[in-house]
Amino acid sequence: MANTPLHQQLSIMKQSFFDEGLLDHEQVSYLETLENEDDPDFIENLFTMFLRDSSRYIDSIEKALEATPVDYSVMERMLYQLKGSSASIGASKINGETNTLRKVFHDGDIESAKASLQKLKEEHANFKEKLVIYVGMLKEAKPSEY
Repeated sequence: MANTPLHQQLSIMKQSFFDEGLLDHEQVSYLETLENEDDPDFIENLFTMFLRDSSRYIDSIEKALEATPVDYSVMERMLYQLKGSSASIGASKINGETNTLRKVFHDGDIESAKASLQKLKEEHANFKEKLVIYVGMLKEAKPSEY
């Protein structure tokens, strides 16, 4: 990465994600090894896809949890998807909150599951807000093709 002010900002922002526990350093480092000249937007696309999909999963989890009776099959499927996708990009806090929600849900404690979902939604909103800025800066930092 070039040593421009924008690249320095990106580096500082990414380090703050690690310091806050939002992202796992090892996983992100691994993902960065997958970005190459054949797929120079790999990380940007991966994070963008996570933001889109995770929002959908959380909406589905909330609807399934509010249904009477609770839609267990949708809950299980969406929790599994969110757990997997958050782990794959290294979204540590979201993965942790998802695991907590899975545990209380599997214990059959629906009220605790609803409270846990609220914590997950807050963590996701915080992560999304920061990651959207980061992805925008990544796009801006890419060399122009013109």
